Amino acid sequence: GLDPSPPPPYQIGRKAVWVARGSAMGGPGLQPKAAGAPPPTEGGDAGEAAKAEELGTVPKAAGAPPAEADMPGVLPKASGAPPADSSSAGEDKDAARRTGGGRAPTLKDVVSGKFSNFAKKWAKGAEDGEIKFEKDVVESIYSSLRDSNFQPSQVMTLEFNSYLERYLWPFFEAEKATGAHCLSIALLINEKVRDGSVSAWESIATTGKDKFSGYFERMLNLWKDGELALREKTFVVQFWINCFQSLEQDFVRDCCLRLTGLQAWFHLNELHRNRLLSNNKKLPAFWKKVQKKYADPKTITARHERNFMAELLDEILAAVENFGSRQVLGADELSFLERAIEFMIDLLDQLPTRRFFRPLLVDKHFVVRFRGSKLAQLPEARLVNQLLGILRYYENFEIDDTTGKPLSRREITDLHYERLQLLQRTCFSDFPDNQSLRQLALSNVSALDTREALQQNFGTLPVEVLTVLCAKVCYLDVSKDPTLKGMEDAAVAAQEAAEQAEAEKEQADPQSNRPKNKRKKKVKTDEEQRFRELLVEIVVNRLERPSLQQDDIEKMPLYPTEDLVWDPNLVPEEHYTGDYSLALPKLNLQFLTIHDYLLRNFNLYRLESTYEIRGDLTDQLPRTRPALNQDGVTEFHGKARMALPLQGLEVMNVKRPKVGETVPAEVRAEVKICLTGVLPQIRGEWDQLREHDVIFLLCIQAPEVPYEGKIADLSVSEFPERFGVVTLRGAEVTELLDEEGNVISDPNPAERKSPVGDNRILRVLLDPAQYHADLESVADGKKEVYSSLNLVLRRKPKENNFKAILQTIRSLMSSEDTVVPDWLHDLFLGYGDPGAAQYWKLPTALSKIDFRDTFIDQDHILESFPDAENIEIPDDLERPFRLEFNKVTSEPGKRPLENVVATAYRLPNMGPYPECKPRENKVRFTPVQVEAIRAGVNPGLTMVVGPPGTGKTDTAVQVVNLLFHNFPDQKIVLVAHSNQALNDLFEKIVALDIPERYLLRLGRGIAELDSRQDFSKWGRVNHMLQRRLELLAKVEKLAETFGLVGEDVAYTCENAQHFFLHHVQYKWAEFQRRLASAGKEGANIDKALPNARKRIQKLKGPKAKKAKKEADGAEGEGEEKIEDEDAEEEEEKADEPDEWEETEELIQARKDLKSGKKTVASILFPYGEFFADSPQPLFPATSYAADMDVADGCFRYLQKMFQEVEECHAFELLRNSHDRGNYLITTHARIIAMTCTHAALTRSTLVNLNFKYDNLIMEESAQILEVETFIPMLLQQSDQGVSRLKRVMFIGDHHQLPPVVKNRAFQKYGHLDQSLYARFVRLKTPTVDLNLQGRARAQIADLYSWRYKDLGNLSNVLTDKRYRAANAGLSHEYQFINVDDFEGQGESQPTPHFYQNLGEAEYCVALFMYMRLLGYPANKISILSTYNGQKALIRDVIRQRCAWNPLFGEPSKVTTVDRFQGQQNDFIIVSLVRTNHVGHLRDVRRIVVTMSRSRYGLYVFGRFGLFENCFELAPVFTRFAKRPRKLSLEMEEPAGETERACGEIGKPTLVKDVHHMWALLQDRMKAQFASAAQVVASGSGPVASGPASE
Repeated sequence: GLDPSPPPPYQIGRKAVWVARGSAMGGPGLQPKAAGAPPPTEGGDAGEAAKAEELGTVPKAAGAPPAEADMPGVLPKASGAPPADSSSAGEDKDAARRTGGGRAPTLKDVVSGKFSNFAKKWAKGAEDGEIKFEKDVVESIYSSLRDSNFQPSQVMTLEFNSYLERYLWPFFEAEKATGAHCLSIALLINEKVRDGSVSAWESIATTGKDKFSGYFERMLNLWKDGELALREKTFVVQFWINCFQSLEQDFVRDCCLRLTGLQAWFHLNELHRNRLLSNNKKLPAFWKKVQKKYADPKTITARHERNFMAELLDEILAAVENFGSRQVLGADELSFLERAIEFMIDLLDQLPTRRFFRPLLVDKHFVVRFRGSKLAQLPEARLVNQLLGILRYYENFEIDDTTGKPLSRREITDLHYERLQLLQRTCFSDFPDNQSLRQLALSNVSALDTREALQQNFGTLPVEVLTVLCAKVCYLDVSKDPTLKGMEDAAVAAQEAAEQAEAEKEQADPQSNRPKNKRKKKVKTDEEQRFRELLVEIVVNRLERPSLQQDDIEKMPLYPTEDLVWDPNLVPEEHYTGDYSLALPKLNLQFLTIHDYLLRNFNLYRLESTYEIRGDLTDQLPRTRPALNQDGVTEFHGKARMALPLQGLEVMNVKRPKVGETVPAEVRAEVKICLTGVLPQIRGEWDQLREHDVIFLLCIQAPEVPYEGKIADLSVSEFPERFGVVTLRGAEVTELLDEEGNVISDPNPAERKSPVGDNRILRVLLDPAQYHADLESVADGKKEVYSSLNLVLRRKPKENNFKAILQTIRSLMSSEDTVVPDWLHDLFLGYGDPGAAQYWKLPTALSKIDFRDTFIDQDHILESFPDAENIEIPDDLERPFRLEFNKVTSEPGKRPLENVVATAYRLPNMGPYPECKPRENKVRFTPVQVEAIRAGVNPGLTMVVGPPGTGKTDTAVQVVNLLFHNFPDQKIVLVAHSNQALNDLFEKIVALDIPERYLLRLGRGIAELDSRQDFSKWGRVNHMLQRRLELLAKVEKLAETFGLVGEDVAYTCENAQHFFLHHVQYKWAEFQRRLASAGKEGANIDKALPNARKRIQKLKGPKAKKAKKEADGAEGEGEEKIEDEDAEEEEEKADEPDEWEETEELIQARKDLKSGKKTVASILFPYGEFFADSPQPLFPATSYAADMDVADGCFRYLQKMFQEVEECHAFELLRNSHDRGNYLITTHARIIAMTCTHAALTRSTLVNLNFKYDNLIMEESAQILEVETFIPMLLQQSDQGVSRLKRVMFIGDHHQLPPVVKNRAFQKYGHLDQSLYARFVRLKTPTVDLNLQGRARAQIADLYSWRYKDLGNLSNVLTDKRYRAANAGLSHEYQFINVDDFEGQGESQPTPHFYQNLGEAEYCVALFMYMRLLGYPANKISILSTYNGQKALIRDVIRQRCAWNPLFGEPSKVTTVDRFQGQQNDFIIVSLVRTNHVGHLRDVRRIVVTMSRSRYGLYVFGRFGLFENCFELAPVFTRFAKRPRKLSLEMEEPAGETERACGEIGKPTLVKDVHHMWALLQDRMKAQFASAAQVVASGSGPVASGPASE
């Protein structure tokens, strides 16, 4: 699975340090020789390094995402793609701003740095329980911070030392606190938010949130006092940003929303305010109340609430004018303005703050005035202009601010016309003598509302006229705005000064040539011209035709081009520290509309995908080694796994644009490649390209001098120059053909053909928007790009689904079917009652539920409803159970008390075969799990918090089971983030009492499903076709038992259905009739049997002959029959009278009835011969009822069989696999499972197929991106604007790691890693918290249970033998092993952000080998690391130490903690790697994942002194601190199980260090080998101890 080409020379150098460190692995101890170590291969570690490089264990040369948030390094200023109207020209920030203040604090900084003596005051006091507060300490620290210009590393050090939690906040008093105290708190809160791995508000919420309102008031006073320096103002604005982004905290929300209330409208233009009040019926009454309270505010708080926002806007605009007049614009000025604009954006993009603040911003014409300033024209203000573009977008967002309803195109147009009508009325009434304005008043709209027309009309108007238009049309009174008034006064003063100068000049030069009687020309000044241009722009901006962002999105190409990929200003290059703003949208708690939600996700996801694509390009392109040949043509001298030279490209078809559009509807092309010389495995990967895969087409023009340096030394903008990247285009694969034209990409494996030859043709879809833009460029004289493309690049399928997701988001934005259920809509956008979607608040709540096998017994029911008022259960009930819930009380907002009434019923007998018996649940669900199941079955939203080991999957599976049986006409869609989680869920569903024919698994992950059946779409199609044959064979067998041979009853499914109707059902009806005749006891059995008696008589004539033939059995098919029936009757009259005799069948039947061997039901049963292959006897004969139950079961079996035949009928009629697959999805399957990525990939197909579903269950919800959670809700068309979705169940754990986002800027600033699940939790949506875990030992569970709400243990972890016994050879079930520097070094970085620790790697592998000697199976041990670099190093150590030796082998997995989330093993060994500073392990979610992966043993290696000082990790490391920090072994214990109880210490041996560990390991090996040798010598057979076989 390796790249056939070795890394180029400049890449080998990157690994030199790592190889050198790897060579030291033979340091401690000797290499084990027990099984004969193989000789070292040529190349040694360098070869392993190259393999690791290609396998992805080493970060890519450039563009790879850094590993954590607090890394040192100088970074370019980055910003996201601006809206269409923002400028993208400009330069990066100066270096001082890009550094972000330097490195993160190390352990040395924390323990002995600048603030260490101060930190000891509160650290020691915390231990003693008494901390003495000294005001001078706060002043000294703040003074030091201010002198260093608030260097981030110093702020990080204070935050790490718990300065906020232990000192600043506990001793804060609003009346006494100094300004330094208040500002220090803001600094520390900002740092916590910036870091992102710790909670910013938890310490405030738990230790005095009542003080926050006083603190917030103090911060407003500090601002108003005007004594803050500009740098201090910047981080105060940043503090407000963080507050307004945390409105889920009630104490923060109460303070923030007071500033953006209706009282701010005192500062609105009166005309504007009156119009707004008249547009809403409720607002005037509220305004009257506000007027009474705030007309003359008596308190400082009231004055802030009324004036603060308006005065802040004025202050910012004044600062803009002030900064623009300066010769040099510094970093502090820019940072302040950027943060101020970011604050405005945040106020506008959430409805609670937007509603009353936006009119204030519009009244000030903030964006126009900002953009018209001198400052905005400076090259340094590039980011400022980008942020202004976003602010303008949200200012003009299409929403009704008061109601929150999105505006339609018609409503937007009406508002636009209303503004123009106001203009025309004003021009007509106020300027009747102005001919140009009078003509404007009579113009039509289309001739008036373009920017060019407006500028032409207003550009020549006097300033006085423009001032009136601004006041009456734009609601901007120049005389009342301090900044504009200042500009007007300056313009007047400049005009007067210019006129005076002109007059003085004339007086000084009386001989001027100007005629005496000519009118004096007005002197123009720069001030007057600038003021006029600003007023014109204000009017134009107010009146020009609005453009919808949706229209721009439709024209945007989905694939990144060379301009976007290689622009570090659009896609951040490296590591984002969070110290500056970015022009990116944010995923906040609340969104304005669903369109706003989708657009923010679209922009962020597109840029994140571009970042990942750039990483792949920088990794693969150097491997191709492009170079110029003698003719100046680019050739590729290297080989890359994911890239091939392009043999040719031909555009095959360009469809005409759709009505109303300009871009082509579709562009099809063919791409030719050649696989000659490609290794078989790589060839197979190219042949695995399937529909929807994305490839990239590049034009590479190699530079004259090939680049021979290190990739890491190149900046993003330098890379394309060094490797000649000219063009980049994307394409979507539709088909893959071999050189004979055979399609080898058929999705159905059964119809897929083996490829012929080396040549391949890829049929692809080009991006229509990009193709259209390229053609327009050619028309403008630029070079055509498609003929110059010469390289094809593919990506890994799992990482290459961005196009489908982007296309799906874009289609949702333009679709009217983008609706969520009404009961979820407000919550989804972040408004209203967070619990409104709970099942018991909805009118659709179920009062009766069939719980089937959910409850084990009656006691289980009693345990499961502890809050019920009363539970009624009749005696001796057995499952399955039905429960009825009757409300006793009903108070608004509170859950009603209920009476629970239980009843039981008996499942019908479904047949005589063992597989006919229903499979029953064996899990004894806890009360909380039962509540989760009940909530999941009811309509509405169910949020389940599932801590590790609490049975999330079992709960979800039971919900699926109940939905399937309770609602047989509904479909269920199962979604998960990973294939692993989805397969775990699906495997358990397969084991339920659900027919497998109704199960379907979509996506490629089906290959990983450990099941004999193929549940993929094509596997299910083939299964149904095979099942059809099996069922028709059974039908044929049944027909034979009826004596219907050769009548083709089983030729088709339709024939079989006729057979069932005319024969099977007829016989059952006949059976029922005969039972009624015979009676239950069989008294009239003779009337029911068809041949109960036979006649005995002396016959004459033909009748005698006939009777004789019947008796002899000689009558055959060929004998003649008596034709003359009349003659026969005459002869019969002459016969003697009949004599009757009972047949043997009747006699035997009577005997069986009398003896009790059979009942009348079993005697008369018509299908006995068909069921002869079932377990015998078929009928128990214990009673008539029992036998009738069997008979009914047999008939139900036949009914079910023919029902399946009917279901197969469609697959018989449909003649190709494609149609059969579509029918399977839309009609047949009832439980459909897919990953969230596949849901986005296939949404358009499902919608086009008119796919319908009713229930959505999503596993791993906390690990799925917001938009990837949203798309599965919209896999179907709405029903007249109403969503069909009835139930949404999210199952996840927000205390574990969030979705993976590689780019730190999009993660930290844009919050792209926010999941919908976590957002709902932040919104205080009620959750069902599973509270009993059954995975880990109780002692191990204590390491993470503190993070959860009342997490306890199931009885099995307390009572089972395996949990009660200690781990053989190890003193403790969990332990933290402190690892000092190994050979003088702790952590190392062979390449940036690629962290390794050789001492920990050796120690972890040594413990693994020791455990193997004790008999622990290798597949029960996993080794985890917190960094990719350490993972690569541990794998290298294992390869050299023990992988080759069958005595040890390799662990089950060696991977990172992040990758191992959702998995577990019996024994976990962890390496924490870091020794200088904590790094990303400080994220409590990551430590929870780390601690919760093991069942029986957890052994963590790291630097204890580093982590014990971390406040957030204290609950974990205080538990570790109670145990020895040296590995404690029980060397005298033999291999195998131990009798020592868990928690009991034997005779421990404390391991001093790595060298000591290897010495002990050598001794253990020698002892075991000696023992084995003695056993062999004595002839006693193989040794009993040793590693267990696997």
